[in-house]
Amino acid sequence: MNWQLRIGVVLLLMLTSAVAWAAPLKIGFVDLDRALRELPEAQAGATSLNKQIAAKQKEIEAKRQQVNTFQKTLERDFPHLTNAQRQEREARLQNMILNFQQFQRQAQDGLNYQRNQILKNIQDQLVKVVSRIGRAGHYTVILNDKSVLYVNGAIDITSQVVAAMAAKPPSDKVKGGK
Repeated sequence: MNWQLRIGVVLLLMLTSAVAWAAPLKIGFVDLDRALRELPEAQAGATSLNKQIAAKQKEIEAKRQQVNTFQKTLERDFPHLTNAQRQEREARLQNMILNFQQFQRQAQDGLNYQRNQILKNIQDQLVKVVSRIGRAGHYTVILNDKSVLYVNGAIDITSQVVAAMAAKPPSDKVKGGK
């Protein structure tokens, strides 16, 4: 390394250290799983969702019973039926089974949608609260176990990265296409 580059690195380190000393780094952490367990909104959402699940399970069980009853009746009557009657009832049973499976999938999809909506609403509120706490508490960064929840704008270097990428010679840019 030549002496000019070494002096530049030393100056850069000194400048970075001075900036770091001027604005202390303050990092926070939010345990989202715990927050979701303890938040009254999450508990109310879970209670509501559990009621919906119980109601859907009753509907599913009633439809399952209808299919089972029809199947048992078909098995009992099978020896006494004509070929045409057997085919008609077997087709009806298959149709009942398909409708039951479709109902089950739709019920699961509906419950998943409800759960996701409840979680999305709570997470949106949570992010707003974390941002407010981050600004008020002069945090630099607030994290959870999977991502960054809040970043102080003073340390956001996105504009610099975009400008540096735009300033690259065309041969260094990522090539589009295949």
